Amino acid sequence: MDLSKASRDPWVWGQLALFLLVGLAAPLLPRHVTLGPLDPILNRIDPGAVRWLGVPLILLGLAVAAWGVRSLGPSLTPGTEPLPGAPLATGGAYAYARHPIYLGIVVLLAGYTLAWSNWTLALVTGIVSLVYFDAKGRAEERWLLSRYPPYQAYMRQVRRRVL
Repeated sequence: MDLSKASRDPWVWGQLALFLLVGLAAPLLPRHVTLGPLDPILNRIDPGAVRWLGVPLILLGLAVAAWGVRSLGPSLTPGTEPLPGAPLATGGAYAYARHPIYLGIVVLLAGYTLAWSNWTLALVTGIVSLVYFDAKGRAEERWLLSRYPPYQAYMRQVRRRVL
């Protein structure tokens, strides 16, 4: 894993910003910030029974992301550019989704938000993170297409994401 190259990738910084924003906003926003007329919609704390539904989503997201990391093996990098000489991963989790790690992270972030606050904010978090990781996946695929000629056929066989 080339962390020095990844540290120059704007997608990695955006991902870090998203993690920090969700990590801090989900527990703090509904408890310490007033959004005025949006408070009843976005800024509330749902009952515990609803919030506990976030736990299975967190676990599912972790499992999918971990499966993706394991399936990627030595090709793992946080950046969008594939590692030089790394093999193209098409098995394991990559047989079902082209970006299973991103899928797992989206589910994890939505579940985390639900566990701390409410289903509406969790839905917004899920949509925003899905849009972000879809764009990051498209940027990554430009690199993959240029580096791996078989990737074009793989794209026809496997969906970008399951959701």
